[in-house]
Amino acid sequence: MKMFTQEEIQSWENETAFAQRHNKKFIDPRKEKLKDHRKEIKSTHYNKESKPDRKHDYRLYRTKMKRLMHHEQYDLLHNYKRTSGWLTW
Repeated sequence: MKMFTQEEIQSWENETAFAQRHNKKFIDPRKEKLKDHRKEIKSTHYNKESKPDRKHDYRLYRTKMKRLMHHEQYDLLHNYKRTSGWLTW
């Protein structure tokens, strides 16, 4: 049977204390959202448009740009600003 020296005991205690201080687990937001979804907690998205509204807005943009091209008003053409549904006004 081996007896430990005072230094070995102290170093072991320091290691265990360090492990207890640094055991913070970082949460994965995707897993948390999946858990909430399985618990039937529907997350609410504030200041977001519905998908049909976004599609309608994009359709209006395409129509407007096609008309401008048809009438050869190229200086008024502009790119569509995609916002992923977040309201920006």
